[in-house]
Amino acid sequence: MTDVVFGEVELDGYYWQGRQTLDFGGTMYDVDILIEQGRDNEITTIQREAFSHFLEKWPRLQIELIEALIKYYNEEERFAWGPEDEEESAEWWPEIETKEALLQAVAIETIVVPMDSIMNIKGGRCIYLLFSREWGGEDWDDNGIGVCFVNEEIDEIAYKDIA
Repeated sequence: MTDVVFGEVELDGYYWQGRQTLDFGGTMYDVDILIEQGRDNEITTIQREAFSHFLEKWPRLQIELIEALIKYYNEEERFAWGPEDEEESAEWWPEIETKEALLQAVAIETIVVPMDSIMNIKGGRCIYLLFSREWGGEDWDDNGIGVCFVNEEIDEIAYKDIA
C-alpha cells in the first residue's frame, strides 16, 4: 500500500514496514520504518502527524541527539561492563567525545512509530530511533541504543528494547 506520509509500506505481522532515507550527521542511511498497527490494521492520523513533525524537525533534533548520545555513552555505557584487562577494556570502550567519533561508532537502523495508546501514555507524539553500536564488544543480543522522542524532544535513551 502507498501511504501519503510513509510512502510504500507493507503489513508484516504487527507492523506496517517501509523504508526512509535519512541524513544522520552528514551520512545518508536507508532506515527501516516500523509502524505499529492501529485498529483494523490502519495507520492512524496521530501516527502520521508524529512522523511528519519528527521529519520536519529532524535537522535540529539530530544535533541535540548527537550530543545526548555522547553524554549517554560516557555516563551510562562506558566501562559499565566488560573485560577487566586494561588493553582489552580500551578496545571495548573507545574515547567518544566528538561528533566524528560518535558517528563512527553508531549507525541509525530503524524508526519505530508506536500505536496511539503508547503515545497517549507517553503524553504526545512519540517516535523511537534504534541504533547499532560498535562499543562494548560483540552485541550478541542486539542491544544497541534506543532513543525515545516525545513531541520532538529526547525523552529517554537506553537499549533498543525501550521501543
